[in-house]
Amino acid sequence: MDRIRRVNRKWIFFSIASLYSFLLLGKLDSLLAQVGENPLEQREQKLKGFREKRDRFFKESSQSPLKEGDRKKFKGLFYYPIDLKYAMVGGIERYPIEPKPMYVTLPTNKETGRKYVKYGRFKLKWEGNPYTLQIYRPLGGGELFLPFKDKTSETETYPKGRYLSIEPMPGGEVLIDFNRAYNPFCQFNEKYTCSYAPEENWLNIAIRAGEKRFR
Repeated sequence: MDRIRRVNRKWIFFSIASLYSFLLLGKLDSLLAQVGENPLEQREQKLKGFREKRDRFFKESSQSPLKEGDRKKFKGLFYYPIDLKYAMVGGIERYPIEPKPMYVTLPTNKETGRKYVKYGRFKLKWEGNPYTLQIYRPLGGGELFLPFKDKTSETETYPKGRYLSIEPMPGGEVLIDFNRAYNPFCQFNEKYTCSYAPEENWLNIAIRAGEKRFR
Protein backbone atom coordinates (compact mmCIF):
# COMPACT_ATOMS: atom_id res chain seq x y z
CA MET A 1 0.00 0.00 0.00
CA ASP A 2 2.86 2.41 0.86
CA ARG A 3 4.48 1.59 -2.46
CA ILE A 4 1.22 2.44 -4.29
CA ARG A 5 0.99 5.75 -2.42
CA ARG A 6 4.59 6.58 -3.39
CA VAL A 7 3.88 5.75 -7.03
CA ASN A 8 0.69 7.87 -6.98
CA ARG A 9 2.59 10.80 -5.46
CA LYS A 10 5.28 10.50 -8.11
CA TRP A 11 2.64 10.35 -10.85
CA ILE A 12 0.86 13.46 -9.52
CA PHE A 13 4.17 15.31 -9.31
CA PHE A 14 5.08 14.23 -12.84
CA SER A 15 1.68 15.32 -14.19
CA ILE A 16 1.95 18.77 -12.59
CA ALA A 17 5.51 19.20 -13.79
CA SER A 18 4.55 18.12 -17.30
CA LEU A 19 1.62 20.53 -17.40
CA TYR A 20 3.87 23.38 -16.29
CA SER A 21 6.43 22.54 -18.96
CA PHE A 22 3.81 22.37 -21.70
CA LEU A 23 2.37 25.71 -20.66
CA LEU A 24 5.80 27.30 -20.78
CA LEU A 25 6.42 25.86 -24.22
CA GLY A 26 3.00 26.83 -25.57
CA LYS A 27 2.04 23.22 -26.25
CA LEU A 28 -1.13 22.92 -24.23
CA ASP A 29 -3.00 21.63 -27.27
CA SER A 30 -0.66 18.64 -27.44
CA LEU A 31 -1.12 17.90 -23.75
CA LEU A 32 -4.89 18.04 -24.02
CA ALA A 33 -4.78 15.66 -26.94
CA GLN A 34 -3.01 13.14 -24.71
CA VAL A 35 -4.73 13.42 -21.34
CA GLY A 36 -7.89 15.48 -21.91
CA GLU A 37 -11.37 14.09 -22.08
CA ASN A 38 -12.65 12.68 -25.31
CA PRO A 39 -14.67 15.49 -26.98
CA LEU A 40 -16.86 12.91 -28.74
CA GLU A 41 -18.28 11.66 -25.45
CA GLN A 42 -21.81 13.04 -24.93
CA ARG A 43 -21.23 15.06 -28.07
CA GLU A 44 -24.80 16.16 -28.67
CA GLN A 45 -25.14 17.50 -25.12
CA LYS A 46 -21.85 19.37 -25.49
CA LEU A 47 -22.99 20.96 -28.72
CA LYS A 48 -26.26 22.08 -27.15
CA GLY A 49 -24.29 23.58 -24.26
CA PHE A 50 -21.95 25.35 -26.70
CA ARG A 51 -24.91 26.91 -28.50
CA GLU A 52 -26.56 28.02 -25.26
CA LYS A 53 -23.36 29.69 -24.08
CA ARG A 54 -22.82 31.38 -27.43
CA ASP A 55 -26.37 32.76 -27.44
CA ARG A 56 -25.94 33.99 -23.87
CA PHE A 57 -22.64 35.67 -24.79
CA PHE A 58 -24.26 37.48 -27.71
CA LYS A 59 -27.18 38.66 -25.56
CA GLU A 60 -25.45 39.51 -22.28
CA SER A 61 -21.71 40.04 -22.69
CA SER A 62 -20.15 43.48 -22.97
CA GLN A 63 -17.91 41.89 -25.64
CA SER A 64 -20.89 40.88 -27.80
CA PRO A 65 -20.40 41.86 -31.46
CA LEU A 66 -24.07 42.76 -31.84
CA LYS A 67 -25.07 46.34 -32.42
CA GLU A 68 -27.25 47.76 -29.66
CA GLY A 69 -30.44 47.61 -31.72
CA ASP A 70 -29.85 43.97 -32.69
CA ARG A 71 -28.95 43.05 -29.13
CA LYS A 72 -32.20 44.39 -27.70
CA LYS A 73 -34.30 42.16 -29.94
CA PHE A 74 -31.88 39.21 -30.00
CA LYS A 75 -33.52 35.85 -29.27
CA GLY A 76 -30.75 33.53 -30.36
CA LEU A 77 -28.63 32.61 -33.36
CA PHE A 78 -29.92 30.38 -36.13
CA TYR A 79 -28.52 26.86 -36.40
CA TYR A 80 -28.93 23.73 -38.45
CA PRO A 81 -30.11 20.71 -36.45
CA ILE A 82 -27.25 18.81 -34.83
CA ASP A 83 -26.08 15.97 -37.07
CA LEU A 84 -23.12 13.94 -35.80
CA LYS A 85 -22.19 12.71 -39.28
CA TYR A 86 -20.54 16.13 -39.63
CA ALA A 87 -18.11 15.38 -36.76
CA MET A 88 -14.85 14.15 -38.32
CA VAL A 89 -11.74 12.78 -36.64
CA GLY A 90 -8.31 12.65 -38.26
CA GLY A 91 -4.76 13.90 -38.15
CA ILE A 92 -3.26 17.19 -39.26
CA GLU A 93 -0.51 16.81 -41.84
CA ARG A 94 2.00 19.44 -40.75
CA TYR A 95 3.88 21.53 -43.30
CA PRO A 96 7.65 21.88 -42.85
CA ILE A 97 8.90 25.02 -41.13
CA GLU A 98 12.52 24.63 -42.23
CA PRO A 99 14.27 26.38 -43.82
CA LYS A 100 11.29 28.72 -43.31
CA PRO A 101 7.52 28.40 -42.90
CA MET A 102 5.07 28.82 -45.74
CA TYR A 103 3.10 32.05 -45.55
CA VAL A 104 -0.25 33.02 -47.00
CA THR A 105 -2.21 36.28 -47.01
CA LEU A 106 -5.93 35.78 -46.48
CA PRO A 107 -8.51 38.27 -47.74
CA THR A 108 -10.43 40.33 -45.18
CA ASN A 109 -13.48 42.58 -45.12
CA LYS A 110 -11.12 45.57 -45.14
CA GLU A 111 -8.79 46.74 -47.89
CA THR A 112 -5.72 44.90 -46.63
CA GLY A 113 -5.20 41.16 -46.22
CA ARG A 114 -3.92 39.38 -43.14
CA LYS A 115 -0.79 37.22 -43.16
CA TYR A 116 -0.72 33.72 -41.63
CA VAL A 117 1.61 30.76 -41.41
CA LYS A 118 0.35 27.80 -43.41
CA TYR A 119 0.31 25.24 -40.60
CA GLY A 120 -0.99 22.00 -42.16
CA ARG A 121 -3.91 20.30 -43.83
CA PHE A 122 -6.81 18.13 -42.75
CA LYS A 123 -8.14 15.51 -45.15
CA LEU A 124 -11.73 14.34 -44.94
CA LYS A 125 -14.17 12.25 -46.91
CA TRP A 126 -17.76 13.16 -47.64
CA GLU A 127 -20.07 10.72 -49.39
CA GLY A 128 -17.02 8.81 -50.56
CA ASN A 129 -15.21 11.80 -52.07
CA PRO A 130 -11.95 13.24 -50.67
CA TYR A 131 -11.60 16.89 -49.64
CA THR A 132 -8.82 18.89 -48.03
CA LEU A 133 -8.97 21.88 -45.68
CA GLN A 134 -5.94 24.08 -45.11
CA ILE A 135 -5.18 25.14 -41.54
CA TYR A 136 -3.43 28.37 -40.64
CA ARG A 137 -1.74 29.91 -37.60
CA PRO A 138 -1.46 33.64 -36.89
CA LEU A 139 1.99 35.17 -37.04
CA GLY A 140 3.61 34.99 -33.62
CA GLY A 141 1.57 31.93 -32.61
CA GLY A 142 -1.91 31.54 -31.23
CA GLU A 143 -4.85 29.26 -31.90
CA LEU A 144 -5.07 27.41 -35.18
CA PHE A 145 -7.40 29.02 -37.70
CA LEU A 146 -9.67 27.16 -40.11
CA PRO A 147 -11.98 29.26 -42.32
CA PHE A 148 -14.06 27.61 -45.04
CA LYS A 149 -16.81 28.22 -47.58
CA ASP A 150 -19.27 25.70 -48.98
CA LYS A 151 -22.26 25.59 -51.30
CA THR A 152 -24.59 26.98 -48.61
CA SER A 153 -22.63 30.26 -48.62
CA GLU A 154 -24.47 33.19 -50.20
CA THR A 155 -27.86 31.61 -49.49
CA GLU A 156 -28.22 29.78 -46.16
CA THR A 157 -24.96 30.77 -44.46
CA TYR A 158 -22.69 33.81 -44.32
CA PRO A 159 -21.56 34.63 -47.90
CA LYS A 160 -17.87 34.94 -47.02
CA GLY A 161 -17.73 31.64 -45.15
CA ARG A 162 -17.55 30.40 -41.59
CA TYR A 163 -14.92 29.34 -39.06
CA LEU A 164 -14.24 25.92 -37.52
CA SER A 165 -12.82 24.94 -34.15
CA ILE A 166 -10.06 22.32 -33.95
CA GLU A 167 -10.49 20.11 -30.90
CA PRO A 168 -7.65 17.85 -29.67
CA MET A 169 -8.40 14.15 -29.33
CA PRO A 170 -6.65 11.45 -27.30
CA GLY A 171 -3.81 9.92 -29.28
CA GLY A 172 -2.80 13.08 -31.12
CA GLU A 173 -5.69 13.27 -33.59
CA VAL A 174 -8.14 16.16 -33.80
CA LEU A 175 -11.89 16.55 -34.09
CA ILE A 176 -13.30 18.95 -36.66
CA ASP A 177 -17.03 19.22 -36.15
CA PHE A 178 -19.03 21.25 -38.66
CA ASN A 179 -21.83 21.40 -36.08
CA ARG A 180 -19.62 24.01 -34.41
CA ALA A 181 -19.13 26.08 -37.58
CA TYR A 182 -19.66 29.72 -36.63
CA ASN A 183 -19.84 33.14 -38.26
CA PRO A 184 -17.07 35.73 -37.97
CA PHE A 185 -17.89 38.84 -35.96
CA CYS A 186 -18.05 41.02 -39.07
CA GLN A 187 -21.28 39.20 -40.01
CA PHE A 188 -22.84 41.03 -37.04
CA ASN A 189 -20.93 44.31 -37.05
CA GLU A 190 -18.80 45.79 -39.85
CA LYS A 191 -16.41 47.47 -37.37
CA TYR A 192 -14.60 44.15 -36.91
CA THR A 193 -11.83 42.95 -39.22
CA CYS A 194 -12.36 39.34 -40.30
CA SER A 195 -10.24 37.03 -42.42
CA TYR A 196 -12.08 35.10 -45.09
CA ALA A 197 -11.58 31.61 -46.46
CA PRO A 198 -9.25 31.58 -49.47
CA GLU A 199 -10.23 29.61 -52.56
CA GLU A 200 -8.22 26.59 -51.43
CA ASN A 201 -10.77 26.18 -48.61
CA TRP A 202 -13.88 26.45 -50.74
CA LEU A 203 -15.72 23.13 -50.57
CA ASN A 204 -17.84 22.14 -53.53
CA ILE A 205 -20.42 20.52 -51.23
CA ALA A 206 -23.23 21.81 -49.04
CA ILE A 207 -22.37 21.71 -45.32
CA ARG A 208 -25.77 21.99 -43.63
CA ALA A 209 -24.40 22.06 -40.11
CA GLY A 210 -23.49 24.72 -37.59
CA GLU A 211 -24.52 28.35 -37.63
CA LYS A 212 -26.70 29.89 -40.33
CA ARG A 213 -26.49 33.47 -41.54
CA PHE A 214 -27.67 36.14 -39.12
CA ARG A 215 -29.75 38.08 -41.62
